[in-house]
Amino acid sequence: MSNLPLRNEVPVDHTWDLSLLFSSQEAFEEAILNYHELLETIQTYKGKLINAEEIIDALSLYEKIITDFSKISHYGELAYEVDKLDPLKEENNASVRNLRNKTGAATAFIRVEIAENNIELLQSVMDSDEGKGYRVYIQDIIDHKDHILSEEMETFLGFVSSELFNQYQIYNTLMYQDLSFADFSAGGKTYSNSFAGFEGEYEVDLKAEVRHNAWKSFHAGLSKYQNTAAINYISHTQTEKKLSLERGYESVFDYLLADQGIDRSTYDKHIDLLMTEFAPVMQRYARLLKEKHGLDTMSLADIKIPYSTDSGHNLSISEGEEIVKKALSVYGPDYNAYVDRAFNERWIDFPMNQTKTTGGFSTTVPGGPSYVLLNWTGYLSEALVLAHELGHSSHFQLTYQNQSVLSPEVSLYFVEAPSTCNEVITCQYLLNGDLSHEDKIGLIGEFISRTYFHNMVTHLLEADFQRKVYQAVDRFENLNADKLNRFFYDTLKKFWGDALEINEGAELTWMRQPHYFMGLYSYTYSAGLTIGTQVGLKIANQDQEVIENWLTALKAGSSLNPLELTNYVGVDMSTPDALRATIQYVSSLVDHLEEDCNMTNA
Repeated sequence: MSNLPLRNEVPVDHTWDLSLLFSSQEAFEEAILNYHELLETIQTYKGKLINAEEIIDALSLYEKIITDFSKISHYGELAYEVDKLDPLKEENNASVRNLRNKTGAATAFIRVEIAENNIELLQSVMDSDEGKGYRVYIQDIIDHKDHILSEEMETFLGFVSSELFNQYQIYNTLMYQDLSFADFSAGGKTYSNSFAGFEGEYEVDLKAEVRHNAWKSFHAGLSKYQNTAAINYISHTQTEKKLSLERGYESVFDYLLADQGIDRSTYDKHIDLLMTEFAPVMQRYARLLKEKHGLDTMSLADIKIPYSTDSGHNLSISEGEEIVKKALSVYGPDYNAYVDRAFNERWIDFPMNQTKTTGGFSTTVPGGPSYVLLNWTGYLSEALVLAHELGHSSHFQLTYQNQSVLSPEVSLYFVEAPSTCNEVITCQYLLNGDLSHEDKIGLIGEFISRTYFHNMVTHLLEADFQRKVYQAVDRFENLNADKLNRFFYDTLKKFWGDALEINEGAELTWMRQPHYFMGLYSYTYSAGLTIGTQVGLKIANQDQEVIENWLTALKAGSSLNPLELTNYVGVDMSTPDALRATIQYVSSLVDHLEEDCNMTNA
C-alpha cells in the first residue's frame, strides 16, 4: 500500500473491460463521427414538433442519440477515471465533454417545443401505442413547464454546460493530479501517502501512530490547496443559484430538489432528525471503539478503525464474489443474471492504482454493461461495498429494460435504496452463517463502520455542511475557504459533542468528496439506507411478497415518484417513523458491541 502501482501494473483480469463498448480507439473515433450525423438529423425536426407523428419520430431518434452518447461517454470517461496519467485517455475525456456540449445545444429545442403544445395534444401522444413509452418524459416536461426557458437560452445553456459545470472536472484534476502529500514515518518505517492510500488503508490502520501521522500528512497536503478547492466549489454553488433565479425558483434549494420530487420541509426534517437523534447512537459507538482499543483519547483520526482488533485484511476478490452471489441469490434468477454478468463479462474494476478515483461507484450504459469502480482493500466489509455497487447495477439494468432512456432517472431520494438494501441482505447472510463470536462481533462492527457510518454519518455531515453553504448562497453572502472550514467544523462539533476530539485539519473534510457537485445528493444516502434497511431485513428473511414488490419497484424507474416507490414496498417516508426505526436498528447493533465490551471487561 505504501507505493500504489501504475495502471499498467495491475492484473488485467481484475479490471473492467471497456472493449465491450468499442473494440479499439479507431472504433471509438468512428462512433463519434457517426454520432455527429445523428445530431445533424435531429436538427431537421426543429420547428416541426407541433403534431403527434413528428413528436414521436423525433423522440425515437432522441432515444438513439442518448443511447449512443452513453456508450461514447462511458468509454471516454471511465478510462480516465482509472488512469489520469495517460494523455490519450485525457484527450478522449475532453472529447466527450465537447460532445456533451454539442448534444445539449442540438437537442435543447425538443423540450422547449414540446412544452409549447397544448395539453390535449401531449395527452394524445402519451395515450397512443407509439407514444406511451414516452409518457414519463412528456409528463416531466408538463410538470416543469413553468421553469423551461426560451429555445435560444436553453440551446446556449446546453452548448456551455461543460464549462458552466466543469467544477467536478477541476476537482478531479486537483485531487488526483496536482495534490500531493508528504511521506510520513511510523514504527521506524516510511510510508508514501496518497488520496487512495489514506482513505483505503491508513485511516483504518490498527496502529495509532500510522493513523495519526498519516492524518497529519494528508491534511497538511489538503490545506495547501484549500483556497483553490474553495473557489471551485463556491463557483459551482453560485452558478446553481444564478440558474435557479433564471428558471424562476425562489430558492436554490427549490431548484435542486425539484428533480427529486421532494419538498424543502422533508429535506430539512430529514437532516435535523438524524443530527439530533442518530448522533447519540454514534457517540456511543465512538466511546466503545475507544474502550475496545484501549485508547487514551478518541479522535476523528481514530473513528474509522474497525471495531475488531484483528486486522481481518484477508478477503480475496473471489471470496467476495462468492459471498455476494450467495447472499443475493434470494432475489431469484432474473436479478442474479445481472450479477453473474458483472463478474463474467468484467464489468468491475477492483484494484487500487495511482491516480484512480477513490471510493466506488456504478454507472450503466442503456442496453450495455453496468460498470463498477472499486478500490479493493481485502477487508470483509469490501463484500458489502461490492454488494452495494451491484445493487445500483442491477437496479438500472432492470429500469432500462422496462423504461425509455428518455425518462428522467429515478429520484436521488430513492437511488441509494437498492444499493444499501443489498448491504443489509449481505450482512444478514453473513451473520446467519457459521461464525464464531469474535467473527460475528467483528462483522457487526464492520457493518456499522462501513454501511451505517459511511452512508448515514459521513454523508449526513456533508449534507448538514452543504445546507449551510446553500443557505449562505441564498442570502448572497460572500464565501471563502475560512467560512467553509468553519461550517464543517461546526457540523462536526454538533454531531460528535464531547464523544471525540476534533483533530486539526478535520475542518478540511469538505475537500474529500465530489458529491457537492451533484446537487443535493449527500442527504439522500441516509434516505436510501433507511428504505434499504427496512426492505433489506425483510428480503433477508425471504419475504417473497416484499421481494416481488421490490423488483417491480426497481423496474419502475421514475414512472413513480420516490414516496410512491417506497410506499409500494411498505415503507412510509412521509413520517419520521422509518428513520427512527432504522436508528433503533443501528442502536441494537451497537448494543451487541457493548455486550462484547462488557464480556471482555468482566
